Amino acid sequence: MSDLGPADLAAYLSAALFLLLAGQRIAAARRQPDDRVQRYAIAFALCLGGGLVMRARATLTALGRLDDGTAPGLLGDLLKTAAVGLLVLLALTLRDRGEPESRPRSRRLLRRHSAALLTVSVLLVVLVHAAHPSVRGDRLLAHGADRWLLAGYDALFGGYAVCCLAVLGAVLARQTRSAGAGLLRTGLRLMAASAAVGVLWSLWTADDVVSVLLRGSQDSGEDAPSDVLGTICALLAVSGASVTVWGATRWGARITAPARWLRARRRYRALEPLWSALHTAVPGIALAPSPTRRPPLRTAEFALYRRIIEIRDGQLALRPYLQPQLPEWLAAVGAGGEPDGAVLEAAALAAALEARRAGRPGGEPAGPGWVPQPVPGTVAAEAAWLLQVAAAFAGSRLVAEVRQRAASS
Repeated sequence: MSDLGPADLAAYLSAALFLLLAGQRIAAARRQPDDRVQRYAIAFALCLGGGLVMRARATLTALGRLDDGTAPGLLGDLLKTAAVGLLVLLALTLRDRGEPESRPRSRRLLRRHSAALLTVSVLLVVLVHAAHPSVRGDRLLAHGADRWLLAGYDALFGGYAVCCLAVLGAVLARQTRSAGAGLLRTGLRLMAASAAVGVLWSLWTADDVVSVLLRGSQDSGEDAPSDVLGTICALLAVSGASVTVWGATRWGARITAPARWLRARRRYRALEPLWSALHTAVPGIALAPSPTRRPPLRTAEFALYRRIIEIRDGQLALRPYLQPQLPEWLAAVGAGGEPDGAVLEAAALAAALEARRAGRPGGEPAGPGWVPQPVPGTVAAEAAWLLQVAAAFAGSRLVAEVRQRAASS
């Protein structure tokens, strides 16, 4: 193994990254010894890292794979199969946490997928031994009807991985949608991207299927495209799994700062229509120095925080102009049932702005709630809520009709 080619280096780099992930998860598991997600993640990383090492050409050569048999390559594929099977178990456990009502069904699915993993592993062993391929150089050869058995082996191996990664991707997509902005969502997106690349990596097995059926041979180890996809998948998986850890460090905070600044500036500008409407009505809400339309990146987080304060001050200044008729207007414009909280807040603001413009105080607040609606948590949570209010204020049909009724009353 002294003369390692680029493909070997890529395979070993991918394996090292997954083993690094296993070490990081083992360290985290010490703080949560009963966490099944951590245990599945550790087993997945160890299996996939081991499988990549076993399937590297240099490893196969050192173990006599190119001369004496198929056992090392089969072992590598079985480890990879176990790894993707563990991903399904991990995905179902994650879904349990987010959707407690699905736990009974998830337990049944856990048992079924465990049985499926065992069945697929046994079938892979049966198919490769029934095909009894021979080795010539760096090629795996099958003759006659045996080509179909070896192609079936490749198809089962790749197809099972694609199915498992699709399940994981669907769960991660659902988790990402429900996660608030921040490191957790970033980590979930990276993991989802890793699963997507993993699907492409698994689909590359079709190259072996075609090669076996047409020419009766395939690569005995991983080829260059497979190694590249494996490396990308590993980088994304390790980054996604550890982003919340290194992102909390001093250096991690510095690395992720530009992304935070960009997100803060996007939110700052998205709040512009709502802020402008309030500032026009109540100019005194603007804090010194005067706000800018495009704050410098390094000060974007502070500018966003200030904009949130100014919007809340504007809402409080409009309190005397809240219109008691708001519930009637909402019912008249067809708001069946209780309106969405953000839409209600936006409608109340729109009506109050029209009333202030007309110099028509509304008296004591009445109706279904009052703005601002308290939002417990961080500045990020407050910004996320106000973004919903701003979107409803600018684009909701219901808010537009309430504004029209308030202007004409």
